[in-house]
Amino acid sequence: NVIGFPFFSHDTLYFSYAYKKNDELFAYTFRDKKLWIIETKNEQGLGKYHAVVNDSNIVWSSFTAEGNRLQKFSKQDLQFSEINMETLQKITSDFGITATNKTNAGLLYSVPDDTFAISKYHKTFKLFNFHSIEPAVNDPQYTLSLVSENILNTLQSDVSFTYDRSEKFKEISFDAVYGAWFPYLSAGVNYLIDRSSLFRQNLIHYNQLEPYAGFNIPLNFSKGRSFTYLNFGSQYVYSNAIFRGAYKDTLGTPSYSYNSNFLSFSHQIQQAQQQIFPRFAQTISLSYKTPLTKYEGYQFVANANLYFPGLAKTHSIVLNGAYLKKDSLDQINFSSGFPFSRGYQAVNFYEMYKWGINYHLPLALPDWGFADIIYFLRVRANLFYDDTEVKDFYSNNTPYTASFRSAGTEIYFDTKWWNEVNVSFGVRYSRLLDKDLYGGTGYNRWEIILPVNLLKQ
Repeated sequence: NVIGFPFFSHDTLYFSYAYKKNDELFAYTFRDKKLWIIETKNEQGLGKYHAVVNDSNIVWSSFTAEGNRLQKFSKQDLQFSEINMETLQKITSDFGITATNKTNAGLLYSVPDDTFAISKYHKTFKLFNFHSIEPAVNDPQYTLSLVSENILNTLQSDVSFTYDRSEKFKEISFDAVYGAWFPYLSAGVNYLIDRSSLFRQNLIHYNQLEPYAGFNIPLNFSKGRSFTYLNFGSQYVYSNAIFRGAYKDTLGTPSYSYNSNFLSFSHQIQQAQQQIFPRFAQTISLSYKTPLTKYEGYQFVANANLYFPGLAKTHSIVLNGAYLKKDSLDQINFSSGFPFSRGYQAVNFYEMYKWGINYHLPLALPDWGFADIIYFLRVRANLFYDDTEVKDFYSNNTPYTASFRSAGTEIYFDTKWWNEVNVSFGVRYSRLLDKDLYGGTGYNRWEIILPVNLLKQ
């Protein structure tokens, strides 16, 4: 017979048990090793499930014609009748269905009783257990990850590919987080391809290898309809740069260590299924990096987003602001993740300010699928404007300033693959309002937008 939904209270175990033609509530007292059936005359509905017990009351859930119903009873109003365990042998009703007495009838009762050795899982049991492909974005960085979690749920790891739309570099990474302790411990290695930087006002390109180790403290302050998360930590990173082109011999392959500190905060209210983003939400991320060996310098980056309701219930206004400042020594150049104006080739200047506005609205709700492979939920648009102001210095230390403004439209397709994975992708048109000093010619740019998930739902 089926047993389920156990609940402990003091020395008594409460559970649901398939008894005759109903799922009844039973109790087993360990002190005297007796079994009891719990009955009431005022019961409404069928079955007794998910019992919760305190010193004076019992609450359980039952099926009714109008849905599940919570029922509360005082223990004094309930009848506890002792049951002889031997009478529970094969007393489940067949409801008059004689076919259950034919082939393989009573197969469960023919399974012999046996005992097996009990041992603890080894800490490294199935350490890598890849189970999902997940897309994500922390604008301007778009990531596609192969995610793993071990059987004991103590180690999460992933192999990922990241594209930075601002600096145009690619990154291949392996990351692992050990969560059996607090704070969480993390380690991994990143390989960045085709990074770019200014050196004596010339654009140079290089690859970068960065193994790291660190810790972080994730906190969850969610309550009611409000979801609030705070995560902060620090990492020790060893970086080795491999320069290409004319500066290959001049700069060589410098290596150094640096400290990377970070903090991220997000808050949002619960959103409806048809809303693109929550009506109110805030996200902010802070990063501070400084070298530990050979070189001097620092880099500070702040990035924030504010989400507001639009003209209609399903529309969203998203305001973005970002700030970057680094040292003027030009001894070291960190990757920043600064959300440069869309459409431009970006580099890290001495100081950068950016603000942008986005208006998201739905265009169509196809509700159409193909061969149980892909299902189109929604087509939506985003009208945007970006303005990035930069400051730097010429080789003779005279100040340099420039503006990078753009406006355009993004079209997104919200889909579900294999009835399981939500994926959003699209296309972006950017009209450059200023000259792209470090990228291509022309003022019209088209880009493919990789799958994104902006907020935790």
